[in-house]
Amino acid sequence: MSICQKIVVIAFIGLMKINFLYADDNQQLQSLRHAIEEQEKRLAQQKKERNELVNNLKEQETEIAKLLTSIERNDLLLRKLDQEINNLIEQINVLTIKQKQQRTILSKQLESAFKLGNTTGLELIFSGEESERNDRIITYYSYINQARQQQIHDLEDTQIQLNEKRIELQKKQALHKTLQSKQQEQQAGLEKNRQNRQKTIISLESSMQVNQQKLIDLRHNEVKLQAKIDQAEQENKRIAEEEAKQAKNIEEKQKNTRYTPNSDERSLMARVSGIGKPQHQFSWPVNGRVAHRFGESLQGELRWKGMVINAKDGMQVKAIADGRVILASWLQGYGFVVALEHGKGDMSLYGYNQRMLVAVGDKIQSGQPIALVGSSGGQNTPALYFEIRRDGLALDPSGWLK
Repeated sequence: MSICQKIVVIAFIGLMKINFLYADDNQQLQSLRHAIEEQEKRLAQQKKERNELVNNLKEQETEIAKLLTSIERNDLLLRKLDQEINNLIEQINVLTIKQKQQRTILSKQLESAFKLGNTTGLELIFSGEESERNDRIITYYSYINQARQQQIHDLEDTQIQLNEKRIELQKKQALHKTLQSKQQEQQAGLEKNRQNRQKTIISLESSMQVNQQKLIDLRHNEVKLQAKIDQAEQENKRIAEEEAKQAKNIEEKQKNTRYTPNSDERSLMARVSGIGKPQHQFSWPVNGRVAHRFGESLQGELRWKGMVINAKDGMQVKAIADGRVILASWLQGYGFVVALEHGKGDMSLYGYNQRMLVAVGDKIQSGQPIALVGSSGGQNTPALYFEIRRDGLALDPSGWLK
């Protein structure tokens, strides 16, 4: 083989290798693209499943709050019914004794009348005798008959009252039994919802095992909270401006005419005057142990924008100052949230609640119960999430608490 032929052969072999390498790279690229598409599909499916789990959690915690409210109302009704039933039983016992006494008196009257013999007042009238003695006997018989008729009437009235009370007692006892059955059903429903909620939380935690995903979700929750607050403030802007204007007018009256505001005006001024400088002047919204403080690391570079106070489930959460409810809703990561506007850009926020006791627009006084401590939003431990914001910026709430 000549040198030229060898060169041609070598060139041909090299070209074949390049083609093989190119084909292999192309196949790898296609495989990689396919793998990326599959991964994107899996991530989209996981996101869909996580959103479904969050929606399930919201529905379950909302149903739990409704059931707890209903159970509490039924408890009050049952206690009231118990008292009414006890009162009815006492009234029936009194009437029964009264009936027995009336029967005894009537029986003695009849016995006395029988012992007087066969002579009656009517016979004495037609006997022709006009003596005073006969007049007294006739009068006596008249009194006896009147007394007897009255006793008979009283006995009949007592019997009617007894029958009415017994019928009322039967109705109350039937209602009591119905309420107890309903209470048992609601307790069973509550337990079932709590079990389902726990399964949902486990599924959510399982889907967020990777720290990066948890960080993404926490950021997402924070953004949604801020958006909800912005929306609430925007919706309540007109009312806030109107109340601030009214408070300013009251202040002007006080300066110029020594005007004394009435209770409603004082409440309005307190509601829009802000919470002032942090001077440890307010009572805690709930008594408990601080689990997380403002500024502590939450996840990655994220830090707590409020404080978490561990407290007993169902304990009352109280407003730290006068204000107006601008937000009362369930939010992902925070559960049932109540936000109060205090004027001058100040706001306090209370989350993780078992249920809310107020609604948007309610005027709140300092120390008023606004919610009950819970673990909503997927928390594992009953606690209160508490924030203070000024002009939209979260500040350390501990500076305002005693």
